[in-house]
This record gives sequence, structure tokens and C-alpha cells, in this order.
Amino acid sequence: MKLFTLHYSCLIEASAQEVCAFHTDTNNLPLITPPSIGVKIVSQKENIVVLDIKKFGITTRWEIAIETNCPTSIVDVMLKGPFASFRHERLFNAEGEHLTRMDETISLAPPIAWFQSLFFTFVKKDMDAMFAYRHQMTQAHFRFEHEAKKL
Repeated sequence: MKLFTLHYSCLIEASAQEVCAFHTDTNNLPLITPPSIGVKIVSQKENIVVLDIKKFGITTRWEIAIETNCPTSIVDVMLKGPFASFRHERLFNAEGEHLTRMDETISLAPPIAWFQSLFFTFVKKDMDAMFAYRHQMTQAHFRFEHEAKKL
């Protein structure tokens, strides 16, 4: 099984603890998911979350184990879902009192090995757009919070 890896990074105007806590709260997932993707939290028990994710009119069920080490990291590992393997690691690095660099690494393996390069080309384009949106919405959330505190 060949693993493909993607890296994304952004700066967020908030402490590492705040950013980690925001990403730990699964209720925030719909806030940072592009409108073209439907996300429904089916269940959550301790560190296991079950999601239904609807994209292109197709719903897939994901069972994910979440390891949280705030304020430094969160790691999601797919236990069951549409990929042969899927791991999402977020690292939160303080770059100041109220500035955090969030570095994300996604390692994945396609469900069927024989078309993995074609599959990855499609998935990469999709993931690039999705993580750009996620970063934009996370940054906007904290900008809004900071503006609200000033009022």
C-alpha cells in the first residue's frame, strides 16, 4: 500500500491553546467544512467519532479515532471509511502570545491500489481546496472573536 502525503500550513491570530481547543470541538467541523460537503456527526464516544460525509451526492461513513494533546497536537486516524488508510495530524506552534502556526499533514492510501496515481491527483486537488477553505474559516473565526472582545 503506497501512502501519499499532503502538507498545509497557516497562521492564526490566537494562542495555540485556543486553536487546539477549537479544532478539538467536533461541533466546529461544520463551520470549517466547505458548503459543498455535508458533514453530520453520527456519534461520539470518548475519542471515537463517527461521521457521515456527503460529497458529489454520495454519503460515506467515517469512524475516526482522535488523539488530542492540546495545546501541541491533534491526530485523527480513520478506523473505517473510504480510504485504505487516512491520518490527519495538526501541530500547533506558538509564534507569539496570540499567534499560532497550524501545520497539517495528511497521509492517505487510496482504496484500490491499481489506480492510485490517478486517484491521488483528484484527491490532492480536492484536499487543496478543502484545506484552503478550512484555514480561511478558522482564521475568520478567531478574527471575529477578537473583534467581538474589543466591543
